[in-house]
Amino acid sequence: MTPLQDIADAVTGLAASAVSRSEPGSARDASRLPAAALKTILVVDDELGPREALRHILTPVYNVVMAKDGREATELFAVAKPDMVISDIRMPVMSGIELMKALRRRSPDTPFVLLTGYATLESAQEAVRQGAFDYISKPYHVHDIRQTIARALEQAEQKSEGRKYLTRLQAMNTLLEEQIRALDQKASLGELSTEMIHDLNNPMSVLGGYISLLEDSLSRESKYGPSESREFIDVIKEQIERCVGLTRRFLDYARNSRQAWDREDVNEIIQDTFFVLRGRLRALHIRLEMALAQALPETWVQPTPLQQVFYNLAANAIDALAGIGTERCLTVTSRLLAPETGAPASGPAIEVVFRDSGPGVPAEIREQIFTPFFSTKPKGRGTGLGLSICKRILEEHGGAIRLESEFGHGAGFIVTIPLRSTKPSLPATA
Repeated sequence: MTPLQDIADAVTGLAASAVSRSEPGSARDASRLPAAALKTILVVDDELGPREALRHILTPVYNVVMAKDGREATELFAVAKPDMVISDIRMPVMSGIELMKALRRRSPDTPFVLLTGYATLESAQEAVRQGAFDYISKPYHVHDIRQTIARALEQAEQKSEGRKYLTRLQAMNTLLEEQIRALDQKASLGELSTEMIHDLNNPMSVLGGYISLLEDSLSRESKYGPSESREFIDVIKEQIERCVGLTRRFLDYARNSRQAWDREDVNEIIQDTFFVLRGRLRALHIRLEMALAQALPETWVQPTPLQQVFYNLAANAIDALAGIGTERCLTVTSRLLAPETGAPASGPAIEVVFRDSGPGVPAEIREQIFTPFFSTKPKGRGTGLGLSICKRILEEHGGAIRLESEFGHGAGFIVTIPLRSTKPSLPATA
């Protein structure tokens, strides 16, 4: 089973769990559960009467354990591991607020409800501001205390589920990033196989579907639901879109290997490329400025190899910008060149420029920048083939690529593509 299939299975479980909590009739009937499955509530009060009253009210819906003061409650908390605590505020040995602070250090997510009289009302309100779930004024109504307990336990369960979602979604995101890095490396090496792409694309489709189910389910949860998990789902969705875009591009490449030439709008190829990369740009706070020529004429190109050129140039610029602390900007322009403005002697051409505000390329290595296996990236992060493949693809188009850079002042890669009105007889990219 591939890592992405593991991800899909994990999302399936998450979505099924979330949906089951949202569907009518899925709430459990506590009275039918075995005692071991009931929620446990620790009741703390120095008076026997109130302790017994609460035990009578909460049994048999909950397991109830009782303590007569804060010291006994602290010891019992470690043994019983209750799902929530109900405590009087005024008690000898340790007040209810002191007990809450001590227990929250051990278990910050365990809900704490305080019982208060008029004299301690202000203290109870302050305790809520410090993290108590709620307070109940004496004398209390049975219905009110049951409602408060149900809400507290629901919030605690959703917080717990939220943390599980985040942990598993973080693991999924890590696996997706690993797959993307492997995909990028394979792409630069020209070693992507159709079989591998199909293996990646199928679980990715499942992943996307179940992420949508999970998102819909979370949106129907109560206001106490874990908002962090929703934010993280947005990140996962961006990564899925990026993967799907990559797989679609390379599957097209496999299909078009025998008929690679098509009449295309170069601006659209540029925009499709950045659709895939927008998640990385946003994550790294890179400002993208596009100035694409209006009504740029279509020309005959090999769309997928040309998109690989644009993708490699954009990815290189993003990598260069990621390491700087100043403002990060990537500018992409396109224009039509007439022969007198620098187009190839054979006729007009389209010029595309990728210019970044990164550190630039030192003069001593500019001559080597398009040499196969030469890389400025740290070991393990680059193959040294990306720019050489860009150069080869553009030469097979009858075009060219050159570098303009002043060290410390960014880098610009200038791509020229001949404007052709008829399908060329040049060999298709292998």
